[in-house]
Amino acid sequence: MNSPQSPTPTFNRRRFLASSAGLAAATFIGPNLLLRGQNAAGKRLNIAVIGALGKGQSDTRSVEKEHNIVALVDVDSGRLDSAAQAHLKEAQKSNPSAKAPRLYADFRKMLDEMASDIDAVIVSTPDHTHFVAAMWALKHKKHVCVQKPMCNTIWEVRELHKTAKAAGVVTQMGNQGRTSEGHRLAKEWIEQGVIGTLKEVRLWTNRPIWPQGPLNKKTVPCPSNLNWDLWLSSEVDEPYFEFEAPEGQSDRTKKAGRRGNAVHPFNWRGWWQFGSGALGDMGCHIMDAAFNILGQRVPEKIEVTSSPVTDLVAPVWSSLVYHFAASGKFPALKVSWNDGVKDGQPNKPERDDRVPKEDYDKNSSGMMFIGSEGVIFADTYCFRPVVYPENRDDDVRTAMSEGKIKKTEPRSPHPNNPHLEWASCIVNGGKPSSNFDYAAPLSEFVSLGNLAIRSGQTIQWDAANMKVTNVAEANRFIKRPAYRKGWL
Repeated sequence: MNSPQSPTPTFNRRRFLASSAGLAAATFIGPNLLLRGQNAAGKRLNIAVIGALGKGQSDTRSVEKEHNIVALVDVDSGRLDSAAQAHLKEAQKSNPSAKAPRLYADFRKMLDEMASDIDAVIVSTPDHTHFVAAMWALKHKKHVCVQKPMCNTIWEVRELHKTAKAAGVVTQMGNQGRTSEGHRLAKEWIEQGVIGTLKEVRLWTNRPIWPQGPLNKKTVPCPSNLNWDLWLSSEVDEPYFEFEAPEGQSDRTKKAGRRGNAVHPFNWRGWWQFGSGALGDMGCHIMDAAFNILGQRVPEKIEVTSSPVTDLVAPVWSSLVYHFAASGKFPALKVSWNDGVKDGQPNKPERDDRVPKEDYDKNSSGMMFIGSEGVIFADTYCFRPVVYPENRDDDVRTAMSEGKIKKTEPRSPHPNNPHLEWASCIVNGGKPSSNFDYAAPLSEFVSLGNLAIRSGQTIQWDAANMKVTNVAEANRFIKRPAYRKGWL
């Protein structure tokens, strides 16, 4: 149940071919540092998927050829039936004996009834259900793969991480860039001095592509195909509603509502109780490489500016600056984040002069690692990083083919497919690229930005004590106010 992916960036033909050739040649240079899990040895896991259509369907596609989907869960009967039919048709192409999965509306009932028949669980639901669904799976000692962000509060992220470690299961978060070759190359290039000294990181996204900003709830009859009570899951009970923009709301917000004016099945992301806004949607993708390259550190402070924010809905646009102190590897530097549309234009960061305007303009979401001697420019997931100026990129590809720039990071046996990587590690051992030991701190790093956005002030974070030290008001957003009985 995720939003569509950003358009893939397009580079000119000469540069793309040079990059591809360089990467292919570099494959044979340096140590073979594969994560375990590359040989499935024919074992097929029995997997249950919670959240059947949308992102749940694409997550199912990632594993259904190699493993058995034994249960599908969705609170929308129409979407559940459609997903089940599509899955069986696809699964039987590679496995003619594939059986139809059992169908459920309530993941609690599914896990209680089928625990002995299930090895692992994929959670692909709206953010507010990630925590309770994964915790229910962990109660039954099932391996879990949860869509990003892990949860939409920091307290939930930490609790889920702690519970998963105690359960001793294999975990993963669904941020595909973390499994990619490009993510690893960017880190190796920066650590081996390709762009000189790293000075700054600029990140941006075209999200939200759904309504955000001030919105009003309007109680209406619930569609017959939707179990609203189960959709709310642990959230406090309230009547089914649609939303409307106040008079004078920007055309951008109204246009984003082209998928309707209900939170189900797509427009929930902007609502704080159900989603995490543009930052929560794309931060675990676009911030991932920077978070890893900087050593998974906690920023000294986070500054924020944004359009109006309410207690219900995230803003139309926001801009954040994460400030980092000097470390052994890097000088003091800033990581900026920009999202949305501001004054009728994409809220993108300033282009570095070394990046061609044509390439910059084509990327509605992306990242720039700005160094003293060059810039690494990449797409949303850091699948295809490129070094500017162009002659420097050519030098990098040559150095890789000659072994002068070495591969030092472990490679995934299933690049760009975190779900299959996770399943393979369950079968063969090893740790997935975005296991919760990594994904929990990354999700927290992203969520810190939302603490700043929701409080509207610069924040300073005390990670050891899980609190904002300078803005007491921000601390009420660290934990969900309440959970309905029967969900934890």
